[in-house]
Amino acid sequence: MRVAPRIITLVFVGLLLAARARPDDHRPEKLGYTSAPAAETGTGGDCSALREEAPAQGCAKTEGKKKRGLLRSWLHMAAETQAKQPDWLSPLATTSGRLKQELRYDIWDQPSAQGNRTYQFGGGKGLEFITSSRTQILAGIPSYTLHSPNGSPGGFGDLPLMVKFRIAAAERGEGNYLLTFILGATAPTGSRRYGAGDAVLTPTLALGKGWGRFDVQSTFGANLPTGDTAKLGRQLQWNAAFQYQAAWKLWPELEVNSTFYKTGTNAGDKQVFLTPGLGFGRVRLRKGFRFSSAVGLQIAVTRFHTYDHRWMFSERISF
Repeated sequence: MRVAPRIITLVFVGLLLAARARPDDHRPEKLGYTSAPAAETGTGGDCSALREEAPAQGCAKTEGKKKRGLLRSWLHMAAETQAKQPDWLSPLATTSGRLKQELRYDIWDQPSAQGNRTYQFGGGKGLEFITSSRTQILAGIPSYTLHSPNGSPGGFGDLPLMVKFRIAAAERGEGNYLLTFILGATAPTGSRRYGAGDAVLTPTLALGKGWGRFDVQSTFGANLPTGDTAKLGRQLQWNAAFQYQAAWKLWPELEVNSTFYKTGTNAGDKQVFLTPGLGFGRVRLRKGFRFSSAVGLQIAVTRFHTYDHRWMFSERISF
């Protein structure tokens, strides 16, 4: 495909120009949320006792303060957790080892047979939220596949779920690295055409290291179906993303995405994609919300591949 070498050349030229461009000054971001006042985080006494001394309206206000206090405490904990790790932008295809508070939605566009195009809405992403200083949960959105203008009927895929456990991390200036264990899974909720039919577990180890404005993020994991392994097979997956934080909030990147088929119908085969891309963000919106996005082209570079290439678009709102 002639477009592949051109895209890769443009990305490397962009990296060289970005290295010469004057980057934005990096300053650690202030926590978007502060801890709640003592009056809000305290127990406030027993509500039944308050009813004897104050009107019911006063009791309701006390309960409201308690809820606001819990919310602020959680947001403050999440902000502190994110501040104690690198601030890299999430790559397009490589799963980030960062703990995040983010709503992400991806769209994939790839050519298919007879001049059709296949679109996948969701990309296995969804709502990510921090549950403790070391853990994060992803409640995913089932992807929807659409063939246009002709082709098979569309349908939903399986439900993606994920838990991250941060083993070690340090922010920029303190080491700029991370090591995270990730347990991903898909619940068999999809249609017969687009669902796996069985749950699939994906244990993964994510690590990354940054040097100034350049960073490398990598993951190594395995797809382990809980049933029908003769059809679904088991695969090993290795991904690596090379990023640079350039000026104007731009993040040029190049990813290597590899799959090694150990069992199943494609046993013994491997496929490798190069994914040049460009990220943008994070742009402050209001009340702690920030916007970022990314676009890239995933290109097959091995003889065996399940698809030739596809465009990837990603939109994120972090909080």
